[in-house]
Amino acid sequence: MKRIIIINNTDRALSYGIGTYTGNLIECLKKTEIAFDIVNLNVDRYELNIVEQGDYREYFIPAFTGSTNTKLIAYSRMLPFLLRELFNPDDEIVFHFNYFITSALIAYLKKAFNCKVILTVHFTDWSLMLGGDFRKLKSILKKEQDITPQEKGVIETVKSDKAIFQQTDLALFVSRHTATTYSNISLLRDSNYMIVNNGLKDEYKKKSLAQKRAIRKRYHIKEHEIILFFAGRLDEIKGIYCLVEAFRKVLRSNPDSHLFVAGEGNFPKLLSKSRFACTKTTYLGYLTKSELYDFYAISDIGISCSIHEEFGLVALEMMMHQLPVIVTNTGGLAEIVDDNINGIKVPIVNRKGKRTIDTNQLAKKISFLIDNSAERLRLGSNARQKFLSNYELSVFSSKMIQIYNTIK
Repeated sequence: MKRIIIINNTDRALSYGIGTYTGNLIECLKKTEIAFDIVNLNVDRYELNIVEQGDYREYFIPAFTGSTNTKLIAYSRMLPFLLRELFNPDDEIVFHFNYFITSALIAYLKKAFNCKVILTVHFTDWSLMLGGDFRKLKSILKKEQDITPQEKGVIETVKSDKAIFQQTDLALFVSRHTATTYSNISLLRDSNYMIVNNGLKDEYKKKSLAQKRAIRKRYHIKEHEIILFFAGRLDEIKGIYCLVEAFRKVLRSNPDSHLFVAGEGNFPKLLSKSRFACTKTTYLGYLTKSELYDFYAISDIGISCSIHEEFGLVALEMMMHQLPVIVTNTGGLAEIVDDNINGIKVPIVNRKGKRTIDTNQLAKKISFLIDNSAERLRLGSNARQKFLSNYELSVFSSKMIQIYNTIK
């Protein structure tokens, strides 16, 4: 019997994109006859916990204490033995990992099971270290001396990734740019990777003008205010500090605009940078899905301006809700949005050896959309059509079911 075992590493990413991805895998597997379960590693508990979820079981395996390296070694040795007690080793098992594992763990799993290993690449350590600067990555990999500690970390990460890809039966990339990067530095074989874009269940419900007014009233937002909406972790890599600087310029010509920011992060630093517009910038913190959808419904412009983004799930949500989006021309965002067709792109520039956003261009594009309501409607309508054609959950599900059925 074939069984899919989806393995997550419990961390904050599960509250964001990887959690959504796991939910999508569950939804597509429920439509098949394939047996499946979820295993969550490094859980902050004292003992193994098993929860019956109806169609599947969810396993929570405690974390080890000690250094990161110690934990990796311990998990690599222990996990296959534990999983043999939980699953029949004679089954046709596919382990589907949602985080970068160790090549040693794959080797131990293949000794313990008749199995295949799939790895979905949701993010890469090198891109987090270098802000997605591929030219810098290539330069570092060519260096033979005068290597800095950060560069050494990048080189070790790439070597580790290569060892993992060599043992993985299939690597799935959520967007094309990372697969291209790894192919260019000879980390991949053509036969053992595929690009399968993320998907989302279509949850858009069109709101009437009266409903939108009611939502604005609930949040005490004035009817005439133009709402600019950003959602994401409040990290530098997400471009939030550049957005705040661009908003300073937007306000000069568009004083009725209001920037709403959803997400968690370094609020004291952001508040100090936003003091110039303290009545025009609102930090909402973490929003529930219903609250988030409220703001999608009443916003005039959605902004996703990461310095680097592996895919761009927030931008996709905005497109699903028929919002005109402004994104940075980087990573997965550059693949999702077609410039001036279903969104607007803003360039990433290199200043003093560091990737950043052209805030003048970002401010200019925001102001353009504020002043052109017909263009907002056109881009928003096209954005939703692209979402339905390319990224609706059924598109993702059909690809994943085919992969699960054919991998042997």
